[in-house]
Amino acid sequence: MFAIIGLIGSGKSFVSSIIREAGFEVLDADALAHELYKENAELRKKIAQEFSDEAITENGINRSYVSKLVFSEPEKLSLLESIVYPVLLSEIERINPVFVEAAVLYKCPEFAKKMKEIWVVEASEDLRKERLLERGLARSDVENRMRVQEAWSINKAERIINNGTKKKCEDKVLKLLEKHIPNSIQRNVSLKRYTTFKIGGNAKFFAEPNDIEEIKTLFAWCKEFKIPYFILGKGSNVLFDDEGYRGLVIKLSKFDAGKSLHSLIQTAANQGLGGLEKLEGIPGTIGGAIFMNAGAHGQQIADCIKSVTSITANGEIKTRTKEECEFSYRSSIFKKLSTPTILSAEFNFTPMPKETINKNRKEVLAWRKSKQPLQYPNAGSIFKNPADNLSAGALIESCNLKGFSIGDAQISELHANFIVNKGGATAKDVKALIEKIVQSVKETHGVELEAEIIYPPSSPAPGPSSKI
Repeated sequence: MFAIIGLIGSGKSFVSSIIREAGFEVLDADALAHELYKENAELRKKIAQEFSDEAITENGINRSYVSKLVFSEPEKLSLLESIVYPVLLSEIERINPVFVEAAVLYKCPEFAKKMKEIWVVEASEDLRKERLLERGLARSDVENRMRVQEAWSINKAERIINNGTKKKCEDKVLKLLEKHIPNSIQRNVSLKRYTTFKIGGNAKFFAEPNDIEEIKTLFAWCKEFKIPYFILGKGSNVLFDDEGYRGLVIKLSKFDAGKSLHSLIQTAANQGLGGLEKLEGIPGTIGGAIFMNAGAHGQQIADCIKSVTSITANGEIKTRTKEECEFSYRSSIFKKLSTPTILSAEFNFTPMPKETINKNRKEVLAWRKSKQPLQYPNAGSIFKNPADNLSAGALIESCNLKGFSIGDAQISELHANFIVNKGGATAKDVKALIEKIVQSVKETHGVELEAEIIYPPSSPAPGPSSKI
């Protein structure tokens, strides 16, 4: 754990806000303490016994009463700390945050021993007083609070000076954070350029690892700092939120799985190997195609898979046979489990005359050009076909939704199962359009459409998100 500590009025909350904005989570120990005052019956009982029933309310403690008491009588403050600290420390250990803002634990030795690093926020006494007065505290309360707090000495602590120059303070905090971010990671990268939809905000962190060791390093970093991550292929089947992605986006462009599906089909065709040529024109990567079990015109990538090699969040490499991949319509074990990241695959192609393979490819590309809105940014088919003989596009078209728009997001006039970005579409526009389609088809046909497209949440939980 990393602790952010400091005397009252030093600006710990400001430092915490910088850390949060940078993409890390910070636990507010003071807020946690007040949750415990409300929820922990034994703690409430002890406080009432030592400070009278007036110290307790149904929402926790009587902050005004207790504050006046402990800040006017230092021995009372020590008594309160002796009651609260053991419970609070236990709860912090249970939560095990990466960063903890810990004003209430600023002089607790047991707390300091458990920290990987301690960052001390410092400000002059006059500035601290001024900040407290600006909060609306009475001058006498400010004097009392400052009197009971004394500066302390902590070995090997990082010091952050916050004497009113916010930019300098921010620069210091970011410099401290940089020491704990791998060199391969970029910060605040726009995701629009990495998706075929050309929609989405910024990723807090972004990396394109060169080898498996770099992937392992990134996974280990995400685990240590509780950073969620998303594996990105070509971004042809993903809609990032307008707020972006509060985590690490890992693009596997340097790996076989990150190569385009077209390159695989082309290489096979050059050697007279067919079986996937009707997938020509699908704009994704090999890994993304395997993850989704991409298919078209009676072929799917699972038809030619021999084995798939992936890496887990713990850095374990595993090779699965085709049967172990559990392929089904637009799905695989990788989509179900979410955690394994596809690195490469072996294929069993069918020997065919090159002329036949290339004829099939040309026919498929001609069909796509005539039936699909390739002139606008899009993410391919939005919905799965609900049945073999039931087309999602036909259902949507029968609801007279072709050309329907919300903002710059439009249901294609060429193919109803495509949503196109006419220039300035937002993720919010696209999601509203998808909801409109689902509602209309259900009301008209009684069919619930299921989206193929993936929506990474802007603020996901730590660990791996879905990937494509």
